[in-house]
Amino acid sequence: MALRYVLHRNGARLTEAEEARFARHFDGLEARLQHFPDPLVEATVREHPSQRRVELSLRVSLGPLGGHLVSHQAAETLDKATRLAVSDVERQLERRLAKLRGEPAFGEPSRREPRALRPHPPGHAEGTEEEA
Repeated sequence: MALRYVLHRNGARLTEAEEARFARHFDGLEARLQHFPDPLVEATVREHPSQRRVELSLRVSLGPLGGHLVSHQAAETLDKATRLAVSDVERQLERRLAKLRGEPAFGEPSRREPRALRPHPPGHAEGTEEEA
């Protein structure tokens, strides 16, 4: 299904260009959420002009029976806060899907090496052939 998103402004004024950039950030997220039944993104924007920063709270519902992915980010601009929040949610989604696939340790390289790169068993000297 198509990704739906709801933007709560909380008094923040956004230009059309900012809204277009905001929506464009969700295009990559939409591709990752295409297998979920009814994904919904709720974004809440809070401006703090005295501190010159924008807070963005992003909540992604993965469907009626799915879980939620949440990110809270603050940055100097809405564009940067959105980019940080979307990348955080994508990372959470990767972790969730890795767990569903049964991967034992997400983000850590596997300790098991391919057969060609494994060291020879102890006691086996290179260059000598064992007679059977």
